[in-house]
Amino acid sequence: MITCLGALLALAATSKSGGAAVTETAAKPRSVVILGASYAQGWGTLALPGYERVINRGVGGEETGDMRKRFPSDVAAARPDAVLIWGHVNNITRAAPDQVEAAKAAAKADYDEMLRQARAAGIRVILATEVPWTAESGMLATVYGWLASLRGKTSYATRTSAHVEEVNEHVRALARREGLQLLDFGRAFANEDGTRKQEYAAEDGSHISAAGYRALTEYATRELRARK
Repeated sequence: MITCLGALLALAATSKSGGAAVTETAAKPRSVVILGASYAQGWGTLALPGYERVINRGVGGEETGDMRKRFPSDVAAARPDAVLIWGHVNNITRAAPDQVEAAKAAAKADYDEMLRQARAAGIRVILATEVPWTAESGMLATVYGWLASLRGKTSYATRTSAHVEEVNEHVRALARREGLQLLDFGRAFANEDGTRKQEYAAEDGSHISAAGYRALTEYATRELRARK
């Protein structure tokens, strides 16, 4: 009698779902949290392949230490399937010259810790490299840059981009070592000299232009589809 009742209940579930029983796991849409600072915040809640829900948790002005501190509340508590971790430029631009090395070390440690927290919560991690800084444009900036090079000096944009790239290399190595998907925004945005492509920079020289966000979306869409 119990066996017959179980069979009837299974048959009812199958007929309601059009041939397959619906489970809570199957019905749950895939979700991803974007964690970062102002660059991530400006990206909005775009559509990303493989995810029905995109939750943007970018907060302007933050460093990786701030992102790490709010990981439990803004990422783990949302219980997403994946998290995209992106952004360490503020660690570098806000550090005094004699504190840049410590700032880079802190960023590297924060990426490692956020990966640990994500894995503890059963969340898949996607890492992104940071975009480089923008060099000043125009004839005057070109002349100043040429004169500085003659004196053996480099521009602020070149120095900042080099520091950003050092941490990017840590992110790339972390992705390779741990078998994580990587969105290499840094290389997608870089000129031959390592600074940012002018068309991808907003008027303030720091933030990302509309063209830059279109390029980010196209790149991320292509890479995520390839990994599916």
